[in-house]
Amino acid sequence: MKRILLSLTLLCLTLAAGAKQPKWTTIRNGQLWLTDSGDTVQAHAPGFIHEDGRWYMVGEDRSHPWNPDVNLYSSTDLQHWRFERKIIENGVTDPRLGHSRMIERAKLLKNPRTGRYVVWCHWESKNYGASEAACFEAEKVNGPYRLVWSGRPLDTKSRDCNVFVDTDGQAYFVSTTNENQDLGLFTLSDDYLSATRHTLLFPGDRREAPVIVHVGDRYFMLSSACTGWAPNQCKYAYSNDLHAGWSPLIDVGDKLAYRTQAAAVLEIRGTKQTTYLYVGDRWMDPTLPETKTIIFPISFHGNECRMHYCDQFEINFKTGEWRK
Repeated sequence: MKRILLSLTLLCLTLAAGAKQPKWTTIRNGQLWLTDSGDTVQAHAPGFIHEDGRWYMVGEDRSHPWNPDVNLYSSTDLQHWRFERKIIENGVTDPRLGHSRMIERAKLLKNPRTGRYVVWCHWESKNYGASEAACFEAEKVNGPYRLVWSGRPLDTKSRDCNVFVDTDGQAYFVSTTNENQDLGLFTLSDDYLSATRHTLLFPGDRREAPVIVHVGDRYFMLSSACTGWAPNQCKYAYSNDLHAGWSPLIDVGDKLAYRTQAAAVLEIRGTKQTTYLYVGDRWMDPTLPETKTIIFPISFHGNECRMHYCDQFEINFKTGEWRK
């Protein structure tokens, strides 16, 4: 009997110790993502918010390559995805979508002041002559979303784009301007529904796919050159001020950004450390609908940015640690 009790005690202690062990999630790159129902995830050029323990991801549904809808998915570990719904749909959300207008690079925000969800995107014509942006709003993350505004922000031609929310809640829309020659930083209104200020950045450098991250007292911006679907050298710049003082562009990663183009940088704030994850699109791999989403760690120290590409790595979302 004593032996049995001792064995049961040891078993309970082992189970208890195992329950306390941190959970590691394996992230593998180069494969198509599937939903929990087995469907292909269609969320190219994705944007993210994190809320109540879940990541919400919006992106282009390229199953109809040249007239993408905008899909919303959610996940707790960036690997197992649940399809929420189409939040912006051709011919449904707006009659122009799928006809005279298409959407690219939809990005999701939540406004802490209003509690509403906002999507900013590139709102374009088939010949890329419109050069406009648009914003949509909803009371719930999975919609329904309504078109609030479309046009050229502050009368500025706008194409490839992203959004950024600073630590004080101030939101920004950043896009390629002046026929892809420059980048424009647009300060958004308190409700996130309109642009109130335009700051010209990197004039003449022909950069697109901008991603901004705030680490300590530094801002970093990643971007790529304008080479269509083909990958190219990712570069970054840093500054203490979003509106001025940006450094020259600096190469980061390999010459093709590991065959990706930047879409987002996610902050994993854990109990032991904060890890940043680069999210990029591996376009036309091998076709547009089969474009892959690639995730790997990226780090920022002082003025330096470094990419840590891995075909496979593990991350602990509770502690913030990662390992190859």
